[in-house]
Amino acid sequence: MTYPNRVTAGGGKYRHDDDQETPDTMMVTYDFPGGKTITWEGLSWSPLGPQDTGFGVSFHGTEGSIIVRDAGYVLYDMKNKEIDKKSAGAGDKDHLANFLDCIRTGSRPNADIEEGHRSTLLCHLGNIAYRTESVLKLDPANGRILDNADAQKLWGREYEKNWEPKV
Repeated sequence: MTYPNRVTAGGGKYRHDDDQETPDTMMVTYDFPGGKTITWEGLSWSPLGPQDTGFGVSFHGTEGSIIVRDAGYVLYDMKNKEIDKKSAGAGDKDHLANFLDCIRTGSRPNADIEEGHRSTLLCHLGNIAYRTESVLKLDPANGRILDNADAQKLWGREYEKNWEPKV
């Protein structure tokens, strides 16, 4: 899957009374061509996470589930039987080593910019759908917002004079 063709979001600020613009409770649904869907739920105020063991992320599919925490994961089949478990190093040291290795070898990094763009775009699209209180229709070829002027205003940003990025 690359880009969704529809994004919806709901939630609000139900727990924290502060000046953050991001909701503390939020659910986003990403629909992709071919009948694939991803749902994301964020509860920034809750210490309970996947399998009630703290903060993390879980992915659920037709063949099983995976729970990712820190630098490791646990893979389960559809009967909640643990199939695989891994942990690895994490942090700046490993990322920097991978980056330098890619410079030496010309290979693609673990955190490739193209993959990073697609995953980060999902976060932005969820926030745009939430902030505009609208269902976003997207071009699945490039992830661009279609037919929604309010949402399209949030696609980019205005820079102060002389501070625009030059490429």
